[in-house]
Amino acid sequence: MTLMRDDHVDIGVLVAWALRPNQRPGRSPEYQRVLDRYRTVAEFRAAADAVLHGLGATVLSDGDFGLVLGVAPESPLAFRVTDMPGQYKSDHKVLAGLILTGLAAFAYPSAHELDEDRLRPVAVADFDNWLRDLCERLRSHDAGGEVIPEVGLDAAWRIYLAMPGIDLSETGRLTNKCTRSWIRNVLTWLTGQGMARPDPLTDDTWTLTERFRIHAREIALERAYTFIAELGRKNAGQAGASRSPAGEVSRVL
Repeated sequence: MTLMRDDHVDIGVLVAWALRPNQRPGRSPEYQRVLDRYRTVAEFRAAADAVLHGLGATVLSDGDFGLVLGVAPESPLAFRVTDMPGQYKSDHKVLAGLILTGLAAFAYPSAHELDEDRLRPVAVADFDNWLRDLCERLRSHDAGGEVIPEVGLDAAWRIYLAMPGIDLSETGRLTNKCTRSWIRNVLTWLTGQGMARPDPLTDDTWTLTERFRIHAREIALERAYTFIAELGRKNAGQAGASRSPAGEVSRVL
């Protein structure tokens, strides 16, 4: 099959839809049409993949959420933590990175769960307590002379523990000087990326979507995630053992 001009136009249309993370093929016949071509026509798929490769991107999934892309750090499509709203200082970048990696480990504490196709709720208070406990364990690691594998992670726990969980303004709103405000900010950004959505029935709770799980599988290749997830599992096991006479281990979620 020789690709014609209209085929190349359709590749552009497909990539354009893929760069709109909150869009779904089921909501747009045009998106569904070009996605179906990508799924079923080998030559079209190969050409689309070549265009994406040139942009430093690869397809992570072509499921019901549409075309989910992974991008190389040097790609013009890459999003950096510093691009998030409110990232004015280097400490902010480190803090946001810790929260993003922590969310992946909190929601998917093992490789097995990364393969489970189900939504994960995240209550801000619960996640803050979990991450704060984990940072306390990192403090203990440091005090005991144990090596923390990532330099950024070593700095991150210090920044996190230096902040209170809650700090209210005179109007009763959370300020950006507390960790729960930062968690909310990251979850709000993830909502804009199609990777989370606020729970309409539960206050201060978000649900991580399938798109987040797909990206979390990429995060799972990083040493920081591996270390945090393992530490989180140990923490959950110790907490479960201390609460249960039978020694049952509680799940993180």
